Amino acid sequence: MEGHRLTITTNYPQKPQSPNRLDAREVTKINKASENLWIQRHEIEKTLRGALNHLKTCCTILNLSAKSDERLKIEPTHGTTEKYQLMSRTGSSDNLKACVTLLDDNVIQAEVTVKYPKAGGGFYRAVAQPDVQWKLQQLQDLGNHISRVTIMLCDLQEELQYLKGGEHGDSFSLSTGKRILEELKMTMNEIATARNTIMLPRKRSLLELCYFPPTRKFVPPLPQDQLISFYISCCRLVCASYQMVPKTVHPQGLSVFMAESQLPHLDEVIKHLNVVMSILQKLINYMSATM
Repeated sequence: MEGHRLTITTNYPQKPQSPNRLDAREVTKINKASENLWIQRHEIEKTLRGALNHLKTCCTILNLSAKSDERLKIEPTHGTTEKYQLMSRTGSSDNLKACVTLLDDNVIQAEVTVKYPKAGGGFYRAVAQPDVQWKLQQLQDLGNHISRVTIMLCDLQEELQYLKGGEHGDSFSLSTGKRILEELKMTMNEIATARNTIMLPRKRSLLELCYFPPTRKFVPPLPQDQLISFYISCCRLVCASYQMVPKTVHPQGLSVFMAESQLPHLDEVIKHLNVVMSILQKLINYMSATM
């Protein structure tokens, strides 16, 4: 009997192909591009409108109708004089007192009473009502930076309207997205600079104070060993008195007294600038993630 050979064959299903990594990357890229275009068409204009509303309020508070972009249509306003009483925060409140009258970014009048042993009664009292322009440079810079931001955002808003086109479709692309993103980043830098002008103190050097014209307008004149300075720090108006003293009295040969007053309108400006920075940063992060 002839033997039979048994042959067994097994047909296994084909091994599934591994995902094409290149294809997956392409899908991700396409999805991001689609999301970026959606942001340009729907989110940017809404964000700009909100930011400009807050900036418009800042311009009204600071009386910047003449400086800000005319496309905001801010009603012209005229500044009013405000008087501030500056008191010492530390030590004896009698060391230095000041009363300052401001009109926008201009010092109209300054009265100071500072402890000064060489003067009769131990205090030097004087009033400055200068016939020269006495601007607080930080407030002027704040207005200039905010005005530039309004122009930058109004220009961007106008560019969006152009890109929207008409009945034949819009002109949004990844290239326009990159350009808009860069413009938003530049705007953020400008706002940060505006904010820092009234948060960080900017003091004149003693030499600058010696030759600063308003310094010479006090009546009676400042003693030769005495200097007075005004500046902004953390939304406060600060008056600093510098008196040259023997090093036996103070190691640095300089006695410094300070008095200050909160400026509520600057607090309001900072709040609005913080909101603008927050909503613009959110948009920047959103767009960056889709690039």
